[in-house]
Formats: sequence, structure tokens, C-alpha cells
Amino acid sequence: MNFLKNTFIFFVTGVVVLIVLNFIIMPIYINQRNVIVIPDLEGLTLEEAENISQSEGIEIVVADTIFTNDLNPDIILEQFPSSGKSVKLGRSIKVKITQFNQKILVPSLIGKTLRAAEITLDQNSIELDSIYYSFSTKYPKGIVSWQSPAENDSIRKGFGVRVEVSNGLAPNDLVEVPNLRGIFLSEALKIINEKGFIEGKIRYVENQKFLSNTIINQNPMDGTKIKQGSKINLIVVQ
Repeated sequence: MNFLKNTFIFFVTGVVVLIVLNFIIMPIYINQRNVIVIPDLEGLTLEEAENISQSEGIEIVVADTIFTNDLNPDIILEQFPSSGKSVKLGRSIKVKITQFNQKILVPSLIGKTLRAAEITLDQNSIELDSIYYSFSTKYPKGIVSWQSPAENDSIRKGFGVRVEVSNGLAPNDLVEVPNLRGIFLSEALKIINEKGFIEGKIRYVENQKFLSNTIINQNPMDGTKIKQGSKINLIVVQ
């Protein structure tokens, strides 16, 4: 009787131990072996992070990209899950990395007013870096006469462009007198003002070949080079 009782107890004990071993201890042991601690990847390059993740059995997934010119490309800014957390082997880590801003073509600014150049740059997300001023025999005062980078050069979005704005002619520069003959007085006076000259004497004469207020002669003659601020005298049909 005692033998059967002892045998039964031994059998039941064995079954309980086997159940505990198979369903409690072994799973805990296996799970512990399949659990890793997430490493700190922030601040590393994507390549460095992938080398670490491969040795740890983790997959790196780029979930977001921030475009900036302040940091080198492929730098990890954020990660999820965060470092220090325990996860199962094979779990992926989502990361946010940096990339340089995309390159764009620099628009043409030469020949525009400074305000028009600023608007053009703003429309292209380009900064106006520096403004220089100089005398120019080619461009009137207030007009952009030079830019760097040049038109159609590539520049990263957000970078700046330098421009030079004309101050007009230097005080001692000579300007060629325009041909005013054959045009109306109002138009001639506008051209004189735009070129930096001054309205001189206006003499009216009778002439049946031309309409009233038409310029038929001038002094100095067209093609003559004189200083800005000089007077131009006109002979006008009455």
C-alpha cells in the first residue's frame, strides 16, 4: 500500500516538475535570450547605426528625413523605441535622419531692380546674402549689375546669393548723348532725365514738315559724350 502511494506521489511530482519546466522556466529562459536592450543611436551616422544593429540583431528603418544645411547628411536625430528599452530580438528601430537641402538653379537677377531681385529670390527659397554698391556705365542706378552664384548655377535651398547694385555713373564718367530728333518733346524730356542730363533751352520754330512739339534739332548732337548733369538744348516745332 505504501509502495503504491509513494509511486503515485513520485509520478505526480514528476508531472508537475515537467509542466513547470516546459511551460514556465523554459519560456522565461528562451524569452530572456531573445530580448535585447535598444542601443543609443542618436547622433550616429546611419552606417554606424546599421553596423551596431546588425551585431545586435536589430533592423534599422528610416521613417523620416529632415532637410538641413546645418548638419552632415545621414545623421540620426531621433529613434523609436528609445535607447535603454528591452525588446524582442528582430524588432526594428525607426529613425529620423538628416539630408542636405535639395539643389535648385539660381535665377537671373541682373537687370532687375533690387526689390524685384529680392522677390525672385524669395520665390525660389534663396536668401539674399550680401548687397554691394558700385558705379556702373552699363546699368542705371538701383539696378542689379552682378550676382554670385551666376544664373543657372546650382545652389542648395536656403543658401545665399550676393548681388551688386549700380549707383549709376561715376561723377567723372562721360555719357553718350541720345538721338532725340523726330520724337515728341514730352518723350525727349523723359529720356533726358533718365540719362542723367538736364533740360536746357527750348526754342520753338515753325516747320510744315513735322508735327507740333516734334524735336527737329538738338545741342549737343547725338553721339557726343558729355558729363551727367549737362544741359541739352532742343529746337521744337511750334
